[in-house]
Amino acid sequence: MFNIIMLVVFSLVTLFYAFYVASQIRFAASFEGAADNKVITRSIVVVVISILALAILWFQAAFVYFYH
Repeated sequence: MFNIIMLVVFSLVTLFYAFYVASQIRFAASFEGAADNKVITRSIVVVVISILALAILWFQAAFVYFYH
């Protein structure tokens, strides 16, 4: 039962991060021609942090699933 709950929670977190990454990419694309490089840099950093957090969460879920 715990594995099913964990799978559902991590799937929801994955969907949230996927939406967040997509919105940040869309936000950065809207400022593509702008002179404000700070906005584009912030969006890229947010995307990288989101992908890293997602990878860490799924690594943790795989560890708990396979070793406990």
